[in-house]
Amino acid sequence: MSWWSSLVTIGRDGLRIQRAFAARSAIARAVLAVLLATVLGLLLDDPVAGAMASVGAFICGIGTLLSPLRHPVVNALGMAAVFSAMAVLGALVHGTTWLFLLLLAVAAFATGLWRTMGLAPGIRGCLTVIGLMITADLAPDVHGGLVMAGWIAVGTGLVVVVQLLPPYGPRFAAQRRTLAALYQSLAEASVAAGSAALGRSAPFTAARQALDLLPQFSRPAAAALFGLLGEAERIRRTLHTVRLTVPMAAAAGNQAALAAAAQVLGNISRTVASGREHRTPEEVHALLEAWAAASPARGPRDLAARLRPAEQLARRSTDDRLGDVLEPHTEVPGLYTGTPSVARTARRIRAQLYPQSPIFRHAVRLAVGVVVAEVIGRSIGGWGGLGISAHGFWVALTTMLVLFPEYGHTLARGWGRAAGAVLGGLFAWVLSLPPWSPAGLAVVAVVLAAASFVTLRTGQLMLNLWLTTWIVFLIHHVGGLPGPTAWARAADTVVGAALAVLIFLVWPTWSTRRVPGLLAEWLRVQDRLLPELLTGYADVGATDRAAVDALRARSRQVREHLEAAVEHSHAEPAEHRGPWSSVQLEQIRTQVSTVAGCATLLGEHLPRAPQDTVPELTELVDPLHEHLTALARAAAGAETVAPGALRSVFDSFTARSGLLAETSDGSGSATTSRAVALSTATVDAVEALTTTIASRYRPRRHAAA
Repeated sequence: MSWWSSLVTIGRDGLRIQRAFAARSAIARAVLAVLLATVLGLLLDDPVAGAMASVGAFICGIGTLLSPLRHPVVNALGMAAVFSAMAVLGALVHGTTWLFLLLLAVAAFATGLWRTMGLAPGIRGCLTVIGLMITADLAPDVHGGLVMAGWIAVGTGLVVVVQLLPPYGPRFAAQRRTLAALYQSLAEASVAAGSAALGRSAPFTAARQALDLLPQFSRPAAAALFGLLGEAERIRRTLHTVRLTVPMAAAAGNQAALAAAAQVLGNISRTVASGREHRTPEEVHALLEAWAAASPARGPRDLAARLRPAEQLARRSTDDRLGDVLEPHTEVPGLYTGTPSVARTARRIRAQLYPQSPIFRHAVRLAVGVVVAEVIGRSIGGWGGLGISAHGFWVALTTMLVLFPEYGHTLARGWGRAAGAVLGGLFAWVLSLPPWSPAGLAVVAVVLAAASFVTLRTGQLMLNLWLTTWIVFLIHHVGGLPGPTAWARAADTVVGAALAVLIFLVWPTWSTRRVPGLLAEWLRVQDRLLPELLTGYADVGATDRAAVDALRARSRQVREHLEAAVEHSHAEPAEHRGPWSSVQLEQIRTQVSTVAGCATLLGEHLPRAPQDTVPELTELVDPLHEHLTALARAAAGAETVAPGALRSVFDSFTARSGLLAETSDGSGSATTSRAVALSTATVDAVEALTTTIASRYRPRRHAAA
């Protein structure tokens, strides 16, 4: 993709309006908090009190709408405490410019590092920094700043209060949403044409992260939800087995049976999401059991058997009291036990503290960019009397909210936010023409705040259109500034967005340059995992399952980073491409998923009894290790690797060992046949990945950038 094509594509993405909304009850609570803050200002006949309380309620309300994984009260309380504290800190440093800029840089850097916890936590971090900027930049003096901070705290407190109002919904609502999405993804994957959908790890990661956030004292009551995650892992492995060992064309009933499994999984999803049971008709289970009885393979029997426990756990999850008597699920004992959240958070952030880390670079860009934007904003002044002079608030705020760790997101947000601010400025100017009473301004401000909440997830264009209009009306309500103030706000936004894009391009992070390193890292994990699994077929218990679980977790983590880098690379210009085209990067992503699925199946079918062992497979350990080691170096750009070498070794092995003959004439056991099928699929997957890696190799190392 050329620079021009990249800019056109990103510009189109920045203006796209999505049909994505927060929960209606959450939006209603946020609007109610802003309404109460506005009414408070009218009753006190104090425009500053009403405006600052509305600001506190508005920003804290946004924090409750951003993909909440914790309880709404916890989210609101955390946002209220941090935002109010930052507002007080900003008031205390008002008038001391050097100290304010220093604190702003430190806060922005910490916010950038906090982005490692996820998109929503990163944005919440940016919102809290706004509290520091409001009072330090916009207050008339220290005392006035503390008064503003006090009213901001009142507004954030109203957000906490409204979270306590009914309706409450089912307990562990955020965890239920992620688990429901997980089971829905399994339902869709079970009837998909290929097995690629089964390789998606994002739904599993989201469910794990949501459950991992639960405090220890509430986990016994959520045991059924932990169990549902464990059963989902088992069901996915079983669906993989069915795909591999039961060809879809082998029997006419396969598609009907998989559709029945999808129906069961969909009902589990609906039960978990709503907290009300959705029963599956018994004839559906009868169809699955008949299919399992007629199949000589083990996969259909396992699938039919494993859907029952998942249904039972979904039913139990509708009654909190039943969860207390459940034992931790054997698939997720480490997750259930958990790690203290402070230690876990510190470990994740500490892992990003090196110059090549995209998150570290993002944090540095954010710290530098926000301070530079604040200085530029103050230097601009008030745009000839149209704006508020001697502050850089809007420029700095826009730069902070536009800068993302990725090229595509940064440019798309910059374009969408600037366009939305200009359109919002035009709309606000039109609305400012007629005379408004204080009550009329308050009503319109609440309506515009509600529009901002509704459009929060629809894209930067719509959000900033309503946000700009709301802010202008808020300023009118406080100081009666003229309508052209809207244009100063829009101009500051355009400057801040342009500055954010410029700062990213000065010190960029190109995802395409990260792909070779991430792929090499993932292959090094497979270089340890796959030989360990093949060794496990030599004897019962020959594999260290704890080590295998740790390697699987590491593999999943690196693969998610790799998939994200591939996705982000598609928006980047050709000049910064790595050694593969966009099509080849998608092939690599699919092939990596296939290899990961093969590793999952090898671990799923490790021998449990002496008659299940296939010791001949250990002969593949050394050739596979050598090939994966060379492939990791080739992915990083250190050397080339020839496709077909591993296939040649495997063909010689199967011919020499006689395993292929036993499988062909049916003289071998079902366990042997399955092991040969799994090892063959693994070799095929590794060879396909080898071919793609070698197809567009350029003889230079592609360092992560």
